[in-house]
Amino acid sequence: MEHFNNFVNNIGLSLIADCAVAVLMIAFFTAFLLKKRNFRLLIVIFLYVACFVTMSVFESITQGKMFYLGTILFRYMTFFFMIAFCVVYSADLKSLFAKLSTKRDDVHYATHGSSEDDLQQATEEIVKATQVLSKNDTGALIVVCQGAVPSNVVETGTRLNCVVSAAVLESIFNTKSPLHDGAVVIKNNTILAAGCFLPLTQRNDLSRDFGTRHRAAIGITEEAAVLSVVVSEESGIVSIVKNKGEVKRYMTSERLTEELEHAYGIAHIGKNQIKRYN
Repeated sequence: MEHFNNFVNNIGLSLIADCAVAVLMIAFFTAFLLKKRNFRLLIVIFLYVACFVTMSVFESITQGKMFYLGTILFRYMTFFFMIAFCVVYSADLKSLFAKLSTKRDDVHYATHGSSEDDLQQATEEIVKATQVLSKNDTGALIVVCQGAVPSNVVETGTRLNCVVSAAVLESIFNTKSPLHDGAVVIKNNTILAAGCFLPLTQRNDLSRDFGTRHRAAIGITEEAAVLSVVVSEESGIVSIVKNKGEVKRYMTSERLTEELEHAYGIAHIGKNQIKRYN
């Protein structure tokens, strides 16, 4: 009891600061692993932290007479876990540093104001192109940005700055085109760039039918508020991805039109009427 009272009396600013840093780190890792849906690793980390805190408290109470070796081992294991985390999630850390080092806004990639008719025309052209690509079993990946443009992604491709048209999209994704392997980034009714590289999702619960193209489509929606349109090269199936990895497959031209209109913020309310979503 005397050791415990001494431990309480010796609580100072340094201990409070250490606890605050530890809580922030635990919160960061928890949020990150929840985003990655790696629940097993999250449970392991919580058990590890609980054991480490328990041993540290007993060491302080007993003034280092108990569990000293155990706390030393825990400190080395913490260093090992940190290195392992950086290795396993190196792609995510690279993407994080890329976002911190580049601006992610519309200033550099500003486009001329698009009217509702322009957005409607862009929607029709995208749908027309995906239908042709689907029939020909030609793989495609289109990223539609109505809000902020992920500049770190656009900079990996070839700048085009041309109006959206089915002919252009079909020519880009032609297997003989040098840009067909990457993604096309569209802002309003303008094709900003083609041949762009997207971050791949690290989710491990995806169907085996999903290849690199689908994983890239999911990965970009996890990092930005965009809509991804994917045409499978193997099956010709058209899919869309939105809302941080929500996948909808077997998109017909009507359903794809509705999704694009919603992404653009427009919707039909009558034969010749179009309204904006708020």
